[in-house]
Order: sequence, then C-alpha cells, then structure tokens
Amino acid sequence: MESLARQFPQNVVASFGIHPQNPDVRLFSVLEKLAEQRRLVAVGEVGFDFFTPELAANWHQQREVWQLQLELAQKHQLPLVIHCRKAMDKIFLYCKDLKKLPAVVFHAFPGSCQEAENLLKRGIEGYFSFGKELLRGRRNSIRCVQELPLDRLLAETDAPYQTLRNQEATSPQDIRLVYQEFAVLRGVHENEIKNPLEHNFQRIFTGKKNNF
Repeated sequence: MESLARQFPQNVVASFGIHPQNPDVRLFSVLEKLAEQRRLVAVGEVGFDFFTPELAANWHQQREVWQLQLELAQKHQLPLVIHCRKAMDKIFLYCKDLKKLPAVVFHAFPGSCQEAENLLKRGIEGYFSFGKELLRGRRNSIRCVQELPLDRLLAETDAPYQTLRNQEATSPQDIRLVYQEFAVLRGVHENEIKNPLEHNFQRIFTGKKNNF
C-alpha cells in the first residue's frame, strides 16, 4: 500500500473505521482524534456483519460502534464506507441518517439491484463497489454492474482478500481483471469504463489529501 501511495498519491486516500468483525469501542477515541485533526477523507469500513453465528452474537457491540461512527461522519461531513454481510435490513433502518452524508460507499455491495435502487430513491448519495465476486459469477453483483447507472459504480479488489480459486492472496494489480469484467458486463471497451469510475472516485473524495 505504501508503494501504491508513492506511485499514485492523487488516488490514495486515508480512511479509518472500527470494523464490525472487531467492534471494539475503545478504538473510537483514535478515530475521533483523526477526524478532528482532518487526517481522514472517509470513515470506514463500518457496518454490520452477521455472516457467522459468532459475529451475529456481537450485534449490540456492532450497533454501538456503528452509531458512534455514523454520528462522527455526519459531524465532520465525511463519506462513509460500509461493510455489510447478511444485514441489509439493518442498513435500511438508517436511511434518514445516511441521507445526511456527502457520500456512502457500499464496499463489495452484497445486496440486489433493487435494493441499490431503493437506497438511491431514498435520497442517499450512494456508490456501489464490486470486485472479484464478479469473476466468481455472483448474480446480484453482475446485475448491479449491468443495470445501475455508471456514475454510481466503483471497482475494487479488497486486497489481499476476495481471492479466486487457487489464489493465496489478491494483489492490488488485480484491479485490471475487475475493470475488464466491468467492460464485458457493460458491453463496452475497457477505456470507456476507466474514466467514469475514476471520476466517481474523485467526486467522492474530491479535494482531500492523505496526510499520513
């Protein structure tokens, strides 16, 4: 990541969040200080993760750190990056709060195209990001990339995660594979994908700098 930051300083931004897989409220003081010092361009990943019974059992802790971070993002008018697994119903409970944010990025969006459209209809400045789940053939993700407006889409790798079969880790350079799949699914040349997605990234994080 440090080498990427040096190579592409205009495209690497600093975000910090208390992940729902480790909802430790003691970390909030660190996040709050970073926001107050204007060292962040976004808050996240934050959200809810009920993928396993063990994670679901942490529901109350996840909700506590989610609420604190949501309020912090509102206070400092920072974009929010959401991690959500098996918990889209929880996200819809907070639509009125999410509407108050400059942008909401749904990392590896797990929902359906209809759910994405409903979030937009409710006034949320939403962006929906997809990675190598497209290469694994996830139908909801494929349909979202095909049908959602291009100005609401982002591409990602989630490196080193989201591996394909026989891969030990995902490289940031695998973003090329994701862009290529975007182009195939949209039925356009890859060059027609890169600029709009770059524009979306810049629109979310415009004018922000990495101060680390």
